[in-house]
Amino acid sequence: MPIRDRNALLGAADDTLTREGPKLQQLLLIYLAIITGLSVAASLLTLVLSNRIADTSGLSGMGLRSVLSTAQSVLPLIQTVVMTGLQLGYCHAVLNARRGRSFSRDTLFGGFRRFIPLVCTYMLQGLLYAGLALVAMYLSTYIFRMLPVSSDFQALMAPLMGSVSTLNDTIVPDEATILAASRAVLGIFALVYIPLLLPTYYRYRMTMFRLIDHRRPRPLMAMRESRIMLFRNRFALLKLDLKLWWYYVLQLAILLVCYGDQILALWGVTLPWSADVSYLLFLGLSLALQFAVYWFAMNRVTLIYAAAYEELLAAFEERKTEMLEKMNIAPDSPRNPWRDEF
Repeated sequence: MPIRDRNALLGAADDTLTREGPKLQQLLLIYLAIITGLSVAASLLTLVLSNRIADTSGLSGMGLRSVLSTAQSVLPLIQTVVMTGLQLGYCHAVLNARRGRSFSRDTLFGGFRRFIPLVCTYMLQGLLYAGLALVAMYLSTYIFRMLPVSSDFQALMAPLMGSVSTLNDTIVPDEATILAASRAVLGIFALVYIPLLLPTYYRYRMTMFRLIDHRRPRPLMAMRESRIMLFRNRFALLKLDLKLWWYYVLQLAILLVCYGDQILALWGVTLPWSADVSYLLFLGLSLALQFAVYWFAMNRVTLIYAAAYEELLAAFEERKTEMLEKMNIAPDSPRNPWRDEF
């Protein structure tokens, strides 16, 4: 069953659901209950802290404002830590279910034992994507300067660039020109960045599975092996994502509903209640939609990617064995570059 046989991957996921569906559904219920409750608690605390910060004023309240602002900044970090650890444990449980191994509540919470390697992996990938964004920004700025659309912007900025003091009354920036230039640069940036980002992103799609599939995970090694596994398979994985387009459309819908109050405000729509009520209303709707989507689809979708990982891993192990045979190296030899790699 190669990864390019998407229907076979879907069938393998359905077979696993038939065998382990009830147990996976119970584990998913625990996962959803925790992340939903955590989101509600963090949002309510953030709202309360925002109101308290707004009520404090003057020098006498400076210390309290500092404490409340710090607590408000720490809350999203705590939420991210808990949700990331649970996500890793959930993926581990799904992979065990796919392989016919036992899994339980301990498997869900066991993701926290691999939290530090996962954070290091996210940091490395973030630096990589940020570097690509920097390159794309330089390229998009250069392309923008070469296009005729930049003539008005360059004519506006020439006096400012040639003057030592830009804060004077003789030069008034044209907001319309600056806005048009910003939109043009962002459009060019998107056209440049996406072709750079997508191939890199798909190289490391299996990094999380590699992290949970070893006793001693190492971020760099997991990223390297994900890149090897997906060599000449990235387009097949992209087509698998397109096969599951409905799942990602629903994810986008959840995000849009979550920020529905801000989107309506941008369109000039005023709701007949306070901003806090709007915030809580759209938050509740988004969490309810998220719970429903994950409850009915998350197990199946994750099992599909676990089945794809299994096929990629089998091909990777086969290539590794062939390479060792060509080099006349035994699998347990100290010269084996994959021996005890984790």
